[in-house]
Amino acid sequence: MSKNLWDDEALLKALTGSEMEREKGLRQIFGNPEWKNLTLRHVREKGGNEQDGEDVFQEAIILFDRNIRENRFKGDSSLKTYFIAIVKWYWWGQLRKRRPQDELTVQHHDSAQESVEARVMEGEKRHFLDEALKQVGDRCRQILKLYSLRYSMEEIAQQVGLSSADMAKKENYRCRLKLKAFFDNNPGWLNLVN
Repeated sequence: MSKNLWDDEALLKALTGSEMEREKGLRQIFGNPEWKNLTLRHVREKGGNEQDGEDVFQEAIILFDRNIRENRFKGDSSLKTYFIAIVKWYWWGQLRKRRPQDELTVQHHDSAQESVEARVMEGEKRHFLDEALKQVGDRCRQILKLYSLRYSMEEIAQQVGLSSADMAKKENYRCRLKLKAFFDNNPGWLNLVN
């Protein structure tokens, strides 16, 4: 492989290939000044400093690599756009831990809604949430989705074949605990769906 930056196809092939190829692919990402500069600029523009940007860049590479290897990237965007979406959601998660929610909403909401990348990120967020829901099983996934759509417990019971609204309430609670346990054991995921 040449010293020039690789195209998406070559990078995908390397990251999903042998350990040696994967290391070459990761070196390409670490050595990509455009991706790093975009990360640093985004973090600085959203209230972070240089060290925050470096940390976010490294964490985003870890998440990016894992997502590629686990076939979570669906090819709906370029790898650069996908990577920057991970950067933005990861940094947003870090900011949420640091600042009150209302301050973040006012400061960041308007610009995020207008950008094309925000739509891509929103799609990725839904994708990550859907993938997380798959981890708790089909029945829990269905219950939690119906609950998020504001179905009543009686309606949920009917949809999933439970005997009563009380049973649906218990199942919903159990499923929420399973999802919480998944996020507790996989904190990187929580940053991607929040």
